[in-house]
Amino acid sequence: MDTQQQIIQLKTLLQQLLSWAQQLDRKKKAGKPTHWFDSALFSCHSPDLADYVLDSLRHVEHLQRQAEHLSIAARQRLIERVNEQVNALTLAFRNRDVRQAPSITRTKAVVQQLAASGQQLYQQLSEYQQFEQRLLDMVRLAQRDQSADATHKTLALQARLGRCRRAIDEVEQQIQQLESGKLV
Repeated sequence: MDTQQQIIQLKTLLQQLLSWAQQLDRKKKAGKPTHWFDSALFSCHSPDLADYVLDSLRHVEHLQRQAEHLSIAARQRLIERVNEQVNALTLAFRNRDVRQAPSITRTKAVVQQLAASGQQLYQQLSEYQQFEQRLLDMVRLAQRDQSADATHKTLALQARLGRCRRAIDEVEQQIQQLESGKLV
C-alpha cells in the first residue's frame, strides 16, 4: 500500500474516532482521567479524548501536506507514530468504562502507577547524582589549570552543577510528596 492510501485510511479512521471521542467527552462522568495517555505518545495532556484524536489528525495532515518533501524514512516514522496513536485511542475506547468507573481494578492500577512513578523518580535521582559526581570531578580537573580558558570552563561547569543540584532538589521534593501521599 502506498503512502497516500495509508494517509487516506488513517485520516478516515481518525475522523470516525473524533466523532466517537466528542460523544464520549460530552458525557461528564466521575473518575474521568486528567489525561489519557503517556506524554511520549501524544503531545497534548487533556481530560478529553477528542484532543488526542485531533493531535493525531494534525500529524496526518502534516504528512499529507509535506509527503513529497519528507524522506521515505521520515514518512514511515510518522505513519508508524500515527498508527501507534490510533492503536492507543482504539484501546482507550474499548476500556473507557473501566477507566471511568471507580473499581478495585482501577485502584490497583493507580497503586501500580504510583509505585512505577516512585521507581522512576528514584532512578532519575540516581542518574542526577551520578551526573553531579561527574561534574564535580570535571570542576576539580578544571580548577587545577590556571589559564583564563580554564577559569571560563570552571564557571560554566559550576553553573551546570548548580542546575544539576536544583534538579536533584526537585526530584527529592517529588519523592517526598509521593511518599507523603500528596502527589497523585
